Amino acid sequence: MIVFLIAAFAVILIVEVPAMIKKRQWRELAVYSVLMAIAIAVSVMYVLDLNVPNPVKNSQYTVKGLAEYLFGLSYD
Repeated sequence: MIVFLIAAFAVILIVEVPAMIKKRQWRELAVYSVLMAIAIAVSVMYVLDLNVPNPVKNSQYTVKGLAEYLFGLSYD
């Protein structure tokens, strides 16, 4: 299963990256690389049945802190 996952990501990278390099889109390539690395890591963790972090908890923490700071709202 992991082999197919890595193969799928490799195909995506082979299709997308050369065009970005040819057009000299270095910033886009950097962002794309970081996002793909995160996607690969989370996908492999999911396939291996490891504990995949839930991004909603971090989002709730951030939004709660911003709401308290900006609007004086308190969520308990």
